Amino acid sequence: MPLPAGFIDEMRLLLGEETDEFLAAMEKSPVVSVRLNPRKPGAEFPEGRGVRWCAGGVYLPERPSFTLDPLLHAGAYYVQDASSMIYYEVARRLLQLDGNPDRVSVLDLCAAPGGKTTAMIDALPDGSKVVANEYVGKRAAILRENISRWGYPDVTVTNRDSASFARDGGGFDIVAVDAPCSGEGMMRKDEKAREQWSPQLVADCSKLQREILGNAVEAVRPGGFLIYSTCTFNREENEENVRYAAEELGLTPIDLSFPEEWGIPRGIETPYPAYRFMPHRTEGEGLFLAVFRKPLQEGEEIEEEKPKISREIRRRVSVGKGKDKKELSPKGKQKEEVPEIEDILSVDFDRTRFPIVELTKEQAVNYLRREALVLPEGTPKGVVIVAYRGLLLGAAKNIGSRANNLYPKNRRILK
Repeated sequence: MPLPAGFIDEMRLLLGEETDEFLAAMEKSPVVSVRLNPRKPGAEFPEGRGVRWCAGGVYLPERPSFTLDPLLHAGAYYVQDASSMIYYEVARRLLQLDGNPDRVSVLDLCAAPGGKTTAMIDALPDGSKVVANEYVGKRAAILRENISRWGYPDVTVTNRDSASFARDGGGFDIVAVDAPCSGEGMMRKDEKAREQWSPQLVADCSKLQREILGNAVEAVRPGGFLIYSTCTFNREENEENVRYAAEELGLTPIDLSFPEEWGIPRGIETPYPAYRFMPHRTEGEGLFLAVFRKPLQEGEEIEEEKPKISREIRRRVSVGKGKDKKELSPKGKQKEEVPEIEDILSVDFDRTRFPIVELTKEQAVNYLRREALVLPEGTPKGVVIVAYRGLLLGAAKNIGSRANNLYPKNRRILK
């Protein structure tokens, strides 16, 4: 499907003489990139090139079969567009601006599918608390799965409206709003983005973004930071919302001063610092980014406090902190503990609790398909944890001649 005519007209007004170069880039194949997990080392891409603004980011020359790589399911890396990896660098710089605290609290208000949340997590000191929220239920389920793979233990995944966080009050050191948008920056790899585009969609998204921004401000502690981003190009959802945040919400825009050699253009026709990832200027998809600080009121001081988290958040199971479930067993027999998949994938999982069995790649893929397993001779009977190249994948119950596959049905690979 060709790019919408109205979108092309808008881009000509926005970019002027750069438009033809931009339109040519929009018809090229997207670049492929992954981000390595520093807390789960093991994945290697020797043929790749580094992403300048992310320590673990790697550009790949072609797209491999990620689905059939057990290291992906173990959380050794995340398949992510390189532009979005800027969240790693932003979080790193905000920590520096805040005096490099021992730990911080972070709220990602629109977190699904989890790439930007995990990018920030990579820059955070251990012990930092993260809330990853997604309003849409189905997307929240995907978010939880991706967050659990990453293995950072101090994350809570929630499914709430942004207004509920505003009602809870402030307290978070960093609040991220990767806002729902018209998706112009995804038109290169998502046909649906081309099909759904219209000027009305742009207007509707801008209105929703301002509502979310207003709620997000209330969740930031005085002196804390707010990150705003979209994956679209128009000024209405981007620079105009930066103006709104600065002039109407009273936030202070922050100039991150990215190195010139990174090739990240500044915002268009705005006095405020903002950044645009454009496919004809940067290797990645379209992304807009701006960062703000919430000013202190007169006489107010920054106090170290925990964010006010409602009972609704507290009662949800945090990734890596779930309780063991009990496996059903025949009548009269003792039930056997089976750890939750979130616990197994967590980097703080106690590896001494169960025997760990190393699988070959073929065995690991079969396990992830939830097929029957035959474990090595000498494997103890009962619940064991299976691993690939030292990284944990999930649980199985060895009964001797074979093993029952306990990988969650909803996570099995179908390829």
